[in-house]
Amino acid sequence: MKRWISLALSLLLIVNTAAAFAENDTLMDKFYQQAVKESAYRGTVTFTVIGDRSAAFPDEVWPLLKSLLPNLTLTLEHTTQRNRDEGEADVTFALSGQPSAKISYLYDEKLTGIASDLLNPDTIYAAGRNWNWLSLLSADAGAGEGWPPVWKLLLNGLNASDAWKERCRPLLEKYETMAASWMNGFASVSTGMEGDKAYSELSCKIPVQEVKEEIKELLRELYQDEPMLSLLKEIASPEEAAAYLEPASQDTILASLDQLNLEGNVEIVRRHDSSGTTLLDRIAFPFAQDALLTRLSFSVSPVEGAQEWRVTGAAKDGSEFDISCEEVSPGAYTGSVALLVPVAAESASFVVSDGAPELRPVGFDYSFNWDQGEEAYSLADDKSTQTIRGSLMLRPRGETDWPMQMLSLNAELSSGSSKQSPTHLDGILSWMDMESGAAITVQLTSRTVSPFAYTVVSDAEDVIRVDEMTGGQRSALWQEWTEKLAQFFASALIGGAAGARE
Repeated sequence: MKRWISLALSLLLIVNTAAAFAENDTLMDKFYQQAVKESAYRGTVTFTVIGDRSAAFPDEVWPLLKSLLPNLTLTLEHTTQRNRDEGEADVTFALSGQPSAKISYLYDEKLTGIASDLLNPDTIYAAGRNWNWLSLLSADAGAGEGWPPVWKLLLNGLNASDAWKERCRPLLEKYETMAASWMNGFASVSTGMEGDKAYSELSCKIPVQEVKEEIKELLRELYQDEPMLSLLKEIASPEEAAAYLEPASQDTILASLDQLNLEGNVEIVRRHDSSGTTLLDRIAFPFAQDALLTRLSFSVSPVEGAQEWRVTGAAKDGSEFDISCEEVSPGAYTGSVALLVPVAAESASFVVSDGAPELRPVGFDYSFNWDQGEEAYSLADDKSTQTIRGSLMLRPRGETDWPMQMLSLNAELSSGSSKQSPTHLDGILSWMDMESGAAITVQLTSRTVSPFAYTVVSDAEDVIRVDEMTGGQRSALWQEWTEKLAQFFASALIGGAAGARE
């Protein structure tokens, strides 16, 4: 079970790999420290489009991309100062070389904020440092005030500092012991044959009602554990702490667990052969009736001397997925993706007679290669360089109009030996339709620079607090923003098409 927990944590921590680079004295570490933690960064992104069409895009979309992207330039900037938890990140859109729009993300120890000349040019829309801006995207943004998402609190724990985790570890031992003792009550051992191999199998099939009861027991223990609650509050926003980390919340949360409509079992299987080699690790979860997913399972098994990871599941709309991945050599992976997806609603006939959506199979095989490269130092130039290469090939399965596609990356980091030397990051990301030859290329030229002036959101005068709005007000604000963004890109498309005709 510990291996499964480690796997899950590893997958989640992929989103925070940049912070991990800070543990090593490498070019990537130097770039991260200069661009994100201590100084500033500036980069330029340009686009190239070739080819007349691609079956990967609707016929009406490709001409729009071909007219817009070559005329579009993005300027990326970020600035901060050493030992200050504040700064500003900007994206500026320019068409045919003329600055046309800028979007800024501001942050300090107390607040984060968004400002743009596409919105109200002199206004900053701000919220508490840990407020979830993605809540603006939710379909029920206007339905009233809900509880903050618990997943963000969990991610905060995964991404917390090593010092915090070290303080947390002894406090968690009690809960780990309680959970392990409880799981032992559901474990059973059996034997069998897999091909010509005898195996022994340890399995746990735990009814979800039992899972709910155990969670409630752990929560009752937690709400009496003041040291643990205090530690969790250090990584929680004020809204998260008030919702989940106050003893007064216990009855409400326990009641919500009772009302959660779950059926089925949590199933855990571990299978070994007579030599102790693992033949299968699998865990499967059920979900609540109104959840996006109806089932989900993870498994790991040996395949021809390697290991195959597989994720399968189904969603409430009837769609299904089966994704596999095998590491064939260091940095090289192959696998497949098989989906059952609802047919697009092109007409009223897309729904079958029993009311269930019509599903169609979509599948492809893939191969992924990643080479981080080794750092090389030239004494003559006093310069270190590192080349990073990656590629992803997608090969459609069965009868389909989709073409074979290739995504490739070639990037280079470089810097002088001095800690004050700027670090350059340049790269080319390309997508290609391997059948028609159509391609889109994104080119980045960037370097770290000296800090430049930025707005401290807490010191700004014209500030509107989005996190203090009602759900209805936030919904109206989001609608206003999307309409203005749509107008900007519509104007950009018209301008790009006019420029192409000239």
